[in-house]
Amino acid sequence: MGSKEEFLEELLDVEMKLQDVQGQIKSLLDHQEELYERQSELKALLEHFESSRSCGEDETSVSMKKWSGTFEWDSRADDIRFNVFGISSYRVNQRESTTDHVGGTGDPPCG
Repeated sequence: MGSKEEFLEELLDVEMKLQDVQGQIKSLLDHQEELYERQSELKALLEHFESSRSCGEDETSVSMKKWSGTFEWDSRADDIRFNVFGISSYRVNQRESTTDHVGGTGDPPCG
């Protein structure tokens, strides 16, 4: 059986390790969100590429837009997404669609 001081020391050690683990989890979640954003960007670019090819454009004329860049409305959109709707992150392609809509960068459908 240990003394009170030993238990307190071990408790502090465990609490510090838990804080470290929480930091690692946060870091991994941040990295996961970055990967989801990149995945969405790539999917949007591929969809645009495919729709452009089906409209008769060749590969060299496909404009590669930066859908997930930083825009002036990002902070307001993030605030509304989280504080009004309670949504912690965007769904696949949702941020890109918002950027397209708010920024007025949408391409007209071909046809």
